[in-house]
Amino acid sequence: MALSERFNRSDQMAQLRLIFTNAVGHLEWFHAGVQRLRVCFDSALSSGNAEMGFFCALQLVIFSILSGEKELTSLLKDIDYYLHLLETYKSEISKKYLLSYRETVSMLIDKGEATSIEAKEYLGDVTDPGNKFMDTYYCQQVLRNFWLGYGERCRHFAQKGFARIPQGRYFSHIIKFYYGLSLLDMTKKKLNYVKYKEVEEIIESLQVAVEHADSNIRNKLELLQAELHGCGARHSKAVALYNAAIASAKESKFIHEQGLACERAGLYYKKMGFARDAFVHFQQAHACYKEWGSSVKVGAIQRELDGFNSIDNNFT
Repeated sequence: MALSERFNRSDQMAQLRLIFTNAVGHLEWFHAGVQRLRVCFDSALSSGNAEMGFFCALQLVIFSILSGEKELTSLLKDIDYYLHLLETYKSEISKKYLLSYRETVSMLIDKGEATSIEAKEYLGDVTDPGNKFMDTYYCQQVLRNFWLGYGERCRHFAQKGFARIPQGRYFSHIIKFYYGLSLLDMTKKKLNYVKYKEVEEIIESLQVAVEHADSNIRNKLELLQAELHGCGARHSKAVALYNAAIASAKESKFIHEQGLACERAGLYYKKMGFARDAFVHFQQAHACYKEWGSSVKVGAIQRELDGFNSIDNNFT
């Protein structure tokens, strides 16, 4: 950041970093954006600009969720720290968003069974088209329901999100990714040409997005392509793209999406009758989800692994 040499006050540095990190999701790797936003938060609070500081905190929390940048229980502690600070700084808007993000993280860890709190997200008037919080609410619902395996609800909230969130924003790409995977799950059960074509259109849009945000989008594009080829019985292409999606997610340090790519590959190999490959990929997914801190996903993969009574019996 060459321009930073022209600024030396903490409030100026906070403003500069905030402007720069607006490009996160389009131009900058999620993890780097989160790191800058943490510095922005500290700079803003040290200069007395609490409003800017908590805006940065909100951004770094959501990007941490999207990128798997931080282990989930640690991220939950960070959110609780910000909520504690808000008892002093009094920002109801920031509290509203943080509670929504907290609910998502809690659900991803253990469906909120041991990590939820009494305070819940407040939606306001859901019929008001000017209620900007609903944009965030729909995005969070897509994330929660996808990872918890509620495909129909994921698709429902994704469609609501598409109606409100401008195309081209980074959140629209994230929603498209999870929505596309959910559509493919539907077509695996019963071929639906309309839904199949819709996935192809999502892939086309991500091919454009990856030109501007390769580190954030490539693994998502490759996983959608792998799943599509798998549905179309194009085995060699599916396998190559599953491997590419796993590698891309690992390179970008998206541990949760690395786990997801391993899980989807495992399910594909299981369907095709390749027990050894399925077992290996489920093991890898289990390790990724454990590192991410999602006991929900760890449990789901453990059930897949338990289906293999013994390596010797299944891999002969």
